[in-house]
Parts: sequence; C-alpha cells; structure tokens
Amino acid sequence: MALRCSCAMMIQVERTIFKIHSHFLTKQSEVFRDMVTAAPRANDHNGGTDSEPLVLSGDSVEGWELFLSSIYRTNSFKPITFTGKQSIEIIRITHKYCMQSAEDELISRLKEETGATKFLDLIVASRIVDSKELYDTALRGLTDSEYRLTLEEAKMIGIEASYAIMSQFQSKLKPWICRNTRCKQVDNFQTQCNSCLLWQ
Repeated sequence: MALRCSCAMMIQVERTIFKIHSHFLTKQSEVFRDMVTAAPRANDHNGGTDSEPLVLSGDSVEGWELFLSSIYRTNSFKPITFTGKQSIEIIRITHKYCMQSAEDELISRLKEETGATKFLDLIVASRIVDSKELYDTALRGLTDSEYRLTLEEAKMIGIEASYAIMSQFQSKLKPWICRNTRCKQVDNFQTQCNSCLLWQ
C-alpha cells in the first residue's frame, strides 16, 4: 500500500540539497518507500533530515533536476518533453531506484522519436536497464538506417556496437572496380594506379 506521508525528505546529490515531499518518492519508488516505512522506527528518514540529508552517491544533479521537473510542474495540463539525452539522465535515476512505471514511460517515448539518432539513445538506455532485447532492437534499427556514426557517437554507444554497425555498413559497400586499362601489375613489381590509388 502506498504511503501518503506529506513530510519533506532532504536529499543531497553532489553538493546540491533537494527538499522533496516524500509522498512523491514513495509513490514512484519502492526503494524510497522502504526508507520512509523504516523511518518511524528510527525516528528519522535514515539521514533525510534538515541536519542530516540523505546522500545519494553516484547520482547527477542534472538527472534529479530533470526528474523533479516532471513532478513539480508549473502547468500540470501541459505535457512535458525531454530530449533524448535528458531522458537518458532520468532513466539512470528511475532504474537505480526501481521506478518501473517512469522508466517504461521514458523508454516508450524514446521509441516514438523520429530519426536514426533515437537508436543511439536506445542503445545507451538498454545498457542502463540491462535489456538485451532493447539493445538488439536498437542496434538493428541503427544498422538498417545506414547511419554514419560520428566519433562522439561511437564513444557514446561503445566499441562493440560501433564495430557491429561499421561491419554491417562495410558489407553493403560495392567493390570498387578501376576502369583504367593500365591498372595492372608490371614486371612483378607493385605499382600504384593513378585512378583508384590501389597498389597492384
């Protein structure tokens, strides 16, 4: 049963302190729900008080700011949209704290995006949530689109995915046939064709 405690929980991410109504966290996350459930027995929030904020190691301020922006919205009737990179930052938070419904919604939105770059974000997301099915689907979509990776994008998705994409791309290339009649091996010495620049 979801708790309806409206008291505030203080959390610290890096050097930033967030004051959040615990109800919002317990509604989304079973991890935070367990923290708040145990709090009455410990007479605090396991370090989530004003004097002792709950330190969340490994999280990013950007990720929490984006996540909280979806909760504390100025206009609750206006749908909130995130870029692919912003969604990835939030997915890191939702997966770490077992916010399954929020995680599913974010991944669903990534799938609905247009353009080949959405597959890059899905590959990154698949590694965060440890989903081979999502990884294979995203990789197949990226190779089918014949998208050419930049160096930064290759670093983002990793060597394994980049190699698979480049291998698939190379296999689709047609072999180059030089039409220069002089492009041939002469006297058992290697010569370079001026047309195709290949050594013969």
